[in-house]
Amino acid sequence: MDERHDVFIVGLNTDKHEAYACKRDKEIVRVAQGVYFRAGVDVDALFEQYGIRLAKYFFRSAALTHSTAWFRKPVGGRIFVGGDYPYKKVVAPYGGDCLIVQSMVHPKLDDVRMYQVVTFEDPLGSFEMHCATPEMTLIHLMDATKKNVEKHLPETEMEKMFQQLQEKYGSKSAALAELETIAQVADKTNEFERLLKHFFSQRRRS
Repeated sequence: MDERHDVFIVGLNTDKHEAYACKRDKEIVRVAQGVYFRAGVDVDALFEQYGIRLAKYFFRSAALTHSTAWFRKPVGGRIFVGGDYPYKKVVAPYGGDCLIVQSMVHPKLDDVRMYQVVTFEDPLGSFEMHCATPEMTLIHLMDATKKNVEKHLPETEMEKMFQQLQEKYGSKSAALAELETIAQVADKTNEFERLLKHFFSQRRRS
């Protein structure tokens, strides 16, 4: 196998026959369907480096969401995507705690207010994946869930995101108006109401 790489994906930089032979010879380890890591290489480090590509490979019609959309990299061994059904994809259960978690958000990928195409790069090259915009990310962060705490962002990051939107739209009221419009189109009005309450309560405490 190509000595330059530590991750092998069937259909990209290996085929099933080569992968089978190298797995038999214990050169590589199967970490998920169609994906292999070089034996002896740190699983968490590989997931950190190649995780977004794996999310694209396994969830081709999904978009990065929540904290992953903001940081554009795994957070705490987790990658969050939005698609048409909920699903958890375990990667390399033998050597780490790495998950790609898909939430059911029915993303409108053709609406540039909600999702944008982002180019990523890793040692295998460049690739594109849809990513929630800061507007959509703020709305997603108000999902009513206590699971997967890695989905959420520290308050300082949420403030930074909202500040960017105020600069983009020219004022706080204009940013909130656009967020409300997007929430209505995305059928996320409850999340928008939580967002208003969240920022109001934060400012009242400060």
